[in-house]
Amino acid sequence: MKKNRLAAGAFALAVSIMACGCGDQVYELTDEEEAVIVHYSAHVVTKFNKKQSEGVQDLSVLKAQMALKEEERKKEEEQLKEEEKEEEKKDEENKNNGNKQQTAADEQESNKPQVNYVSLSKALQLGDMNAVYKKYEKSPIYAESSSFMIRANEGNELLVLHVNLKNTGNKAAECDILSKMPSFRLTVNGDVSVSADTSILLNDLGTYQGEIKAGETVKTVLIFQVKKGTVKKIKSMDLEVSVKDSSSIVQLIAGR
Repeated sequence: MKKNRLAAGAFALAVSIMACGCGDQVYELTDEEEAVIVHYSAHVVTKFNKKQSEGVQDLSVLKAQMALKEEERKKEEEQLKEEEKEEEKKDEENKNNGNKQQTAADEQESNKPQVNYVSLSKALQLGDMNAVYKKYEKSPIYAESSSFMIRANEGNELLVLHVNLKNTGNKAAECDILSKMPSFRLTVNGDVSVSADTSILLNDLGTYQGEIKAGETVKTVLIFQVKKGTVKKIKSMDLEVSVKDSSSIVQLIAGR
């Protein structure tokens, strides 16, 4: 009831103010305009009515709310900083673990027995003859000529190494590798290991015999059999050469 009286008073005051002034004609309000003014006036009055839920706003409550929000903001910032510290800690631990693993790998690598590689010429004890590995090929059949050929056993394929023999001396010389009775074992990619086939090929490196003129080069081969699919891509090849009581390791790199 009191609220209605206050609203009516506010409305009357607004109307009287608009009616005053220099003899101007009184402005007549429409029903909609009256409703707007009454609603606004009632809202203004109730804002300062302590007994209304929309009454005077308590500053202490506002301050408490602001303090609570500030406290929540600080907590969120602290939590974010803690999470960042945890992430940095994890990154540091991962970095240290990576360094430890790398160190362990380096130590393991350093503990491996070092291989002393020699040239193919030295391994075969050729003197003035120079043996140089040139290339490899994989094939089911290798043919030196129409009369001499080798076919891979069932389920295998041939791995053929091409080696050039060159007389680096000033005169013709006999090259007799057969008399040395060498044996060859090839390790591919560190895990596939096979022995060379003994063949009747005239250009078989292990059984080669013949005179080579000064500066002349003879092409020879070493033939190995590997299971199909075990050697798809060759990354490294080590050739173990045994002559009598001597054994050497040759790292096969094209042109060496």
